[in-house]
Amino acid sequence: MLKIDCLVSGGIITNYKCSSKCKHCCYSSSPKWPDDYMTSSMADEIFSILRSLGCNSVHIGGGEPLLKPDKILDILDAAQRSNIDIEYIETNASWYKDEASAMTVLKELKDHGVHTLLISIDPYHNEYIPFWKVKALIQACSKAKMNVFPWLMEFWDDIDAMDDHSPHSLDEYSRSYGRDYSLKLLKRYGINMKGRALKSYNPIMKRQSFEQILNDSKPCKLLSGIYHFHADLYGSFIPQSCPGFSIPLRELVHGADPDKYRVFKSLETSGIRDFVELAIKEYEYKPKAEYAGKCDLCYDIRSYLVLELGLDLPDLKPEGHYKYV
Repeated sequence: MLKIDCLVSGGIITNYKCSSKCKHCCYSSSPKWPDDYMTSSMADEIFSILRSLGCNSVHIGGGEPLLKPDKILDILDAAQRSNIDIEYIETNASWYKDEASAMTVLKELKDHGVHTLLISIDPYHNEYIPFWKVKALIQACSKAKMNVFPWLMEFWDDIDAMDDHSPHSLDEYSRSYGRDYSLKLLKRYGINMKGRALKSYNPIMKRQSFEQILNDSKPCKLLSGIYHFHADLYGSFIPQSCPGFSIPLRELVHGADPDKYRVFKSLETSGIRDFVELAIKEYEYKPKAEYAGKCDLCYDIRSYLVLELGLDLPDLKPEGHYKYV
């Protein structure tokens, strides 16, 4: 049985649709996603389960959760019904239009128990969102007495030196700060190399032979990690640091059938070698000579199963994670 008895800390993904398509996004969020948003009934179910597993607080993210500020209020109400605290809401500030409308949203959030916004501050988001919006939202938060968790302040000077009324590509940053800026940015940010982040940086990552990856195969215990998990709008448990996998939270709390979730089971119990053998034997996967590590190999197989074969596998959800990377 695939079962979870305890969860410590994590987040709620209210939607995958986003105003930007950042190169570092491990969730593959983008404007192309369907306009789905977590319902009140789904939120009630998720928060009730989290509470029963010992999780007393979560953060809220997306996508961009404040694309629909009216919808998020239902989620916050559901959290209060289950006595779950909201640590912060993540936002990229793209929704900011003017101070008056922003103050209205901030007041509503505060009235629903939110006291902190994590506001993205980095060149990846600045490719899509002019910096004046970030500055203005921070100022509005100050007036509304809403705490700001800036992520990350170390990029402030880099971004502020550019014209704050326009977005700026990473190529522009490289022209201003040196050709190796993008590589340095990778190290400074501390990116989780999954989803679109893996695709973005794959060409410059060190290669390993297919045989070496299999020789080093170990169970992927992150898949059952109880820290920094996520639960999404479809009711799926998203494993720690590994989007593109999912098992319904309601099944995991009672014990999910491992025969139903064979991809997840093969990786969590045995590692990449078992997953490769499954893919070759049952789905005619043809390995390449080299990959940028085991996660690259794993993602290549998953993309092959979902996109090339068009398989509807229950543990490789949502399909948009692979379609919109």
